[in-house]
Amino acid sequence: MSPNSILAITWWAAYTVLGVWAQRIVPGVDILAPGIILSMQEETGHRTIWLAIIWILLLEGMGNLPFGYGLAWYGLLAMFYIVGRWLFEARSILFMVLLGVGLGVLHPLLVYSLSSLGNLNVPIQPLILEGAVQAIVFPIVWLTADQLFPKRLRQDVKFL
Repeated sequence: MSPNSILAITWWAAYTVLGVWAQRIVPGVDILAPGIILSMQEETGHRTIWLAIIWILLLEGMGNLPFGYGLAWYGLLAMFYIVGRWLFEARSILFMVLLGVGLGVLHPLLVYSLSSLGNLNVPIQPLILEGAVQAIVFPIVWLTADQLFPKRLRQDVKFL
């Protein structure tokens, strides 16, 4: 195993632990989502897929919704990013703010939809507040993670 692989595994493991810990402090807000975008920007596809699988399993295990929230959440996030790269610079803070707003709107919609499938009664007001916090937190976490991401692991953003 190369030193860069060990560094990448260590960095993403630390990010995962901190993200899960932060999500316990701020429930309803996904701190791992900016990591998916950072991984899509900086690394090869296979590492992003492995991170997404691990984080989807964590997200599904930590929640009480029927299975599918994590898959839809990260799948739509990846789609928003891929489509948005056609219109915006992939590393622009404006683009990250727009992704955050998109996730902020998506969160209450997904939770409400999946909770109704599971016959769960979820009040909408807290979901809207969680969505607003998600919209604010997403670009901040992405910017922080981008600044802390090891320089040795950086790759240029790939063109479409």
